Amino acid sequence: MLFAVLTLSAGLAARSQEVVKPSGGSLLQEGKIVYERKINMHRRMTDESMKAMIPEFNIAKTELYFSGGESIYRNVKTEEDIRDKAGEENNGNLVMRMGGADDQIYKNYAQEKMIQQKELGPKKYIIEDSIYRQNWKMEEVTRVIKGYTCKKATTHNREGKDVIAWYCEDIPSSSGPEIFGGLPGLILELNINDAEIVFSALEIGAGDFDKKIVRAPSDGKKISRKEFQRMQEEAFGASSDGGPTIRIIRN
Repeated sequence: MLFAVLTLSAGLAARSQEVVKPSGGSLLQEGKIVYERKINMHRRMTDESMKAMIPEFNIAKTELYFSGGESIYRNVKTEEDIRDKAGEENNGNLVMRMGGADDQIYKNYAQEKMIQQKELGPKKYIIEDSIYRQNWKMEEVTRVIKGYTCKKATTHNREGKDVIAWYCEDIPSSSGPEIFGGLPGLILELNINDAEIVFSALEIGAGDFDKKIVRAPSDGKKISRKEFQRMQEEAFGASSDGGPTIRIIRN
């Protein structure tokens, strides 16, 4: 059996609750963002035979619930888990898994705390850590995303790859997809390493919002990040800094 692991690293205090209605849009103090996550699977592959068996792009949905200085980020549940079906061959020998189905990232900017729930094999683990701070360079360039005016910010991830974020100051949350955040507004679009990984907001709203969802995950054994990465390296030969881990399994 051949195991190939492709690990892609995707890693301000909460703003006031005062309501200021932006022109051309409506302010959201709490709500839900549904993102499209598009990953270029071929960018880091050198094995042409492997490329031939895997679609160039993996596209899935993720969601972020936010309220005040707290947020919870997770995969969108589907009736049939597309993370287990994407890239599968007709004979069932090739399966591509996008991390764990129940992986979650909780952030509390007031407490400078981040809690991740991650799956490794059949087990779940809880990793408590401080919020990872990016050194953002903010620009005055703007664009409109889903009716909200966004500003541009740039940084580098832990691998030194370029990261571009478009954040909305009219949505008073410092959060964003994966481990990214810390800007004076919620991130509606994130571009990592020249479109190797792109998160784009598909839906923005407060409909059917349940504030109880925004809480720290607790389903799993508590473990340090260092210990989890060691276990991940032993199992798959690679570790992740918080971004999606793609596991490609061929029998």
